[in-house]
Amino acid sequence: MAGLGYIIFFLPMIVMNESKFARFHANQILLLLIPEVAITFVGTILSTMLMASFSFGLAGIISFIMVAISIAIGVVAIMNMIAAFRGEAKRVPFIGHITIIKNSNDMF
Repeated sequence: MAGLGYIIFFLPMIVMNESKFARFHANQILLLLIPEVAITFVGTILSTMLMASFSFGLAGIISFIMVAISIAIGVVAIMNMIAAFRGEAKRVPFIGHITIIKNSNDMF
């Protein structure tokens, strides 16, 4: 269930709420989902504003950076999904220590 949570993020919390392993991965999933949503939201607004002001080159650069960051987040999500299917508890690089879901980092 923890591995499938990287596809449907709330699945581990609904199906296996008492599992420390599922809670850990649900927390890691949220740590990936929140920046992805924020980057998409801010990047889209910035690109739209720049295109409206006819700064197509700068809008293209912003869009490229947004896509590159999204791909990096996707790669980390896939790596963590594979680790979850193997039964490993891997933290997301740089931000994996942050706790959003209560008692989710009790594994370490």
